[in-house]
Amino acid sequence: MRHTASAAFALLLLPAFAAAQEPAFPRTISVTGEGEVTAVPDMVQLSFSVTTEAENAAEAFRAASKQMNEVLEAVKDAGVAARDRQTGQLSISPVYEQKRTIGSTSRSEIAGYRASNTLMVRLRDVEAAGEVIDQAVGAGANGLDSFSFGFSEPGKLQDEARIKAVEDAMRKAGDMAEAAGAELGPVITLSAHQSYGGPRPIVRTARMEMAADAAPVIEAGEQSMSITVNAVFALQ
Repeated sequence: MRHTASAAFALLLLPAFAAAQEPAFPRTISVTGEGEVTAVPDMVQLSFSVTTEAENAAEAFRAASKQMNEVLEAVKDAGVAARDRQTGQLSISPVYEQKRTIGSTSRSEIAGYRASNTLMVRLRDVEAAGEVIDQAVGAGANGLDSFSFGFSEPGKLQDEARIKAVEDAMRKAGDMAEAAGAELGPVITLSAHQSYGGPRPIVRTARMEMAADAAPVIEAGEQSMSITVNAVFALQ
């Protein structure tokens, strides 16, 4: 009888003991904050190219080199410093044409060679872009392969956007905690990320207009940099 009573008492204690051992579930709130900074770009990156064709590879290469040297001199005269000029890709490739043979068949034969040379230019004055393009094209550049705006000090914009994102996350967390009848505690985890490594263009109003006797007009518009933070706060 004594053993039966002891066993029954032990069974009654098990639920209470289990409840005492179970850890309290932490009360937290997770939010996402967004920060965006808009600014006018203060840099332009361009890539000019020269492409020539000739009967043999050497002639094509010499013609492309001569033409690119003239483009380079024009860019220098436009005020682009040596640190902002860089030779890009050099390439030589055969040009094929189809030769018809007896019947309906045909074969490819080398008709000549094509040589290409590129020059990458960085401009620290956006307003000078139109004049530089005009000078380069006038000197022999027959391709504008890339054109992009950027910032000389993107880190400052990133810092500003990051601060705005954290403030947005704290505001959202505070509103949600108040609505739930709780008090917002300290931050437990906080992480940030960008969609791209550099400025993300949200609205780009860049426009190039070429008049018959004038350089193209370049308008940079604005670019926006966005940063998102994920935050977890404790609830008290």
